[in-house]
Amino acid sequence: MNEQLRLLIELQKLDTEILSLHSRIDLMPGTLAASEGPLKKAEVSVENIKHGLAALEKKKKDKEQSIDDINEKLKKLKQRSSEIRNNKEYQAHLKEIDRAERDIKAAEGELLDMIESAEKASKQLAAEQASLAEERSRLDIAGKELEKVVAMHRLDLKELKNARKKFIEKLDGDIYKIYIGIMKSGRGLAVVEATNEICGGCNLHIPPQMFLELKRNDEITLCPECRRILYYCDSGAVSPDTAGEGQNAKR
Repeated sequence: MNEQLRLLIELQKLDTEILSLHSRIDLMPGTLAASEGPLKKAEVSVENIKHGLAALEKKKKDKEQSIDDINEKLKKLKQRSSEIRNNKEYQAHLKEIDRAERDIKAAEGELLDMIESAEKASKQLAAEQASLAEERSRLDIAGKELEKVVAMHRLDLKELKNARKKFIEKLDGDIYKIYIGIMKSGRGLAVVEATNEICGGCNLHIPPQMFLELKRNDEITLCPECRRILYYCDSGAVSPDTAGEGQNAKR
């Protein structure tokens, strides 16, 4: 096999791994963000319960004030009882006292309902806050694990890039320029395997005579359609990872 072609095949394999790692690293923040759903739901729930509790507390205070006002009114009514001499007025006065007492009883019942609702809401808030703390802890652990994975990927990238430099040093400068140009236009795929007279990059049918010459792997051959670098791999020859990916790639 042509040495420059062999180097290009190996370089493509390295670049495919490098691009894959970059893609994984770029996608990881999104992966973490996608798992924040339960946390955001718990945060919204906690805020809603807090608002509900605040509204209940205001209603309770208003109701307590209302009860105090009615009690004060009832106290004054009872103080006036001894001053009334007319029976008709006295009967009307008693009705007013009875009405005030009924108002107090109704208000106290409403206040009791509010207190019970507030207690339930407080328990629910405690449960939601516990759930929120749990979700924050889970995400914190997931974030730290993600950081570890990213750090490992970056170390792998460093090793791959160091290995890549060694291949570039051995490659002819003009051939490397051609490779880089194809990488840019071919969306990261510049070197592909030709199988059964088919280009692994664009699926073009390669002319039989061209394929026969290509099978010798003794020179750099470009696909007449997608302009990717072609190579032929028989049993026992180099079989880079890019071969399988190339067959599915489109121009």
